Amino acid sequence: MNKITKLGCAVFAAALIIACAGCSGSTSGTASSAPASSAPASSAAAESTEESKAESTEESAEESAAKSTEESKSDEGGASSENIADYLYFDNSETKWEKVYAYWWNDDYALITNKLTGDPYPANTEDGKQDLGTSWPGVEMEKIGDTDIYRVIMPVGATSIIFNTGVSDDDVKKGVEAYQTADMKFDESANAGQVYKIDLSQEAKKGRGVEKTKFRYPGGGWTDYTA
Repeated sequence: MNKITKLGCAVFAAALIIACAGCSGSTSGTASSAPASSAPASSAAAESTEESKAESTEESAEESAAKSTEESKSDEGGASSENIADYLYFDNSETKWEKVYAYWWNDDYALITNKLTGDPYPANTEDGKQDLGTSWPGVEMEKIGDTDIYRVIMPVGATSIIFNTGVSDDDVKKGVEAYQTADMKFDESANAGQVYKIDLSQEAKKGRGVEKTKFRYPGGGWTDYTA
């Protein structure tokens, strides 16, 4: 092979190498310019959205739980979750009676009803009149939670009231001790939502005869009840 032929072959080989290198560079450039990072970016966005939804759901659940707890506390609060004026109250913090009863009547022996239900209270007979002899010691009052306050639904139509320990007249005759307030005037408008507390500085007066074990406290006072 002469020199010219060898030179031609060398030139051809160099050109071929340059052409291959160009193709390789073009391919590499095309690959690097492709949006390879778009897939990870979309995945990250999706993960962020899911995390946001999870956090939102968790916050919603926490808010619902908090609301439920507050409603539960409100229900446990008794009077606080109801209309205070629908009830009558007695403060047993100093007297410490085992039970508290409220006995009321109407001076005209007229009908007395439960303010919330409208039903006649037990003191009433079928004709709407009161049988005072059989209705003593009255209606047992409800203790409010862990407090010393007792309550009973307002007696609509009552004009007089006595708070007592719930001992029957028959038991008093047998010598069982009983305690009560004096006979007190009652005004359903003025005394609604109020609490009565006995004044222990005034000594209880002992009864006579068959009522010698019954003691009456002469003094006390009404104040507005606040839950």
